Amino acid sequence: MESPIVWILILLLLIGLILVFAAMGGRNKLVRLRNITQESWAQIDVELQRRYDLLDNLMYIVQQAAGSENATLRQVAEARAAAMQARQDPNAGHGAQGQAEGNLGNAIRGVIHMQESYPALQTNQNFLQLQTEITETENRIAAPRRFYNANVREYNTALQVFPGSISAKMGNFKPEEYFELDTPAARQAPRLRDSAQPAYMQQPQQQLPPQQPGYGQQPQVGYQQTQPQPGYGAPQPGYGQQPPPGYGAPQQPQQPGYGQQPPPGYPQQPQQPQQPGYGQQPYGR
Repeated sequence: MESPIVWILILLLLIGLILVFAAMGGRNKLVRLRNITQESWAQIDVELQRRYDLLDNLMYIVQQAAGSENATLRQVAEARAAAMQARQDPNAGHGAQGQAEGNLGNAIRGVIHMQESYPALQTNQNFLQLQTEITETENRIAAPRRFYNANVREYNTALQVFPGSISAKMGNFKPEEYFELDTPAARQAPRLRDSAQPAYMQQPQQQLPPQQPGYGQQPQVGYQQTQPQPGYGAPQPGYGQQPPPGYGAPQQPQQPGYGQQPPPGYPQQPQQPQQPGYGQQPYGR
């Protein structure tokens, strides 16, 4: 009969093997989630670089209209420099970079709304084109940011539960930071309809003719009432009222047309005696 010690050793060996395989499986899962998180951040990094380049061109166009000493342009330049420094600093995490990008988003809104103070920007095609591209870039950053934060949440959760917690301690895995925009206004991409439309895009309002007042309503200011023609549709005087001047005056009879018989009583003009034609006898002989 085998000793119980042997069974205990076999049981401990099996438990050890299960823990080893679980730790290896947890480590592989953590490596896979970390790679997905880094890949999703790479998509955000590409859009951020595109954002910096477009903003540099936009600032150059606005500088020509507003001047280099404009306070809004200085604020944008400082926010852009701080965001680029946080992006290149290896010790700064994604949380600090998200805060810097939020401040830059607020500064971008200030540049876009500068066209309200400078009408020359409203008709500048380069400014309008860059404004549209920056708005599209903000939307393209928002979608990868949500995807990245979802991967960070899954990765950090795997670090805290078994067997990922054991693998994290053995493999020196560190949690990732969320890329959040702390400013509430920076969470929304700048919209073109928030800014004033250029003059060539504004449509003139059509003026509708004034409506006729209803029964018992006062006519509107500027409403023109058609005056009735004299003698047409004139109301007859009521009982006991004096007729207006000229009421009931006899009308002049109209002259008959060519070939029509005159009405009875129409004054006829006396006919002139016709002269005898050639070869005819004169009248009265």
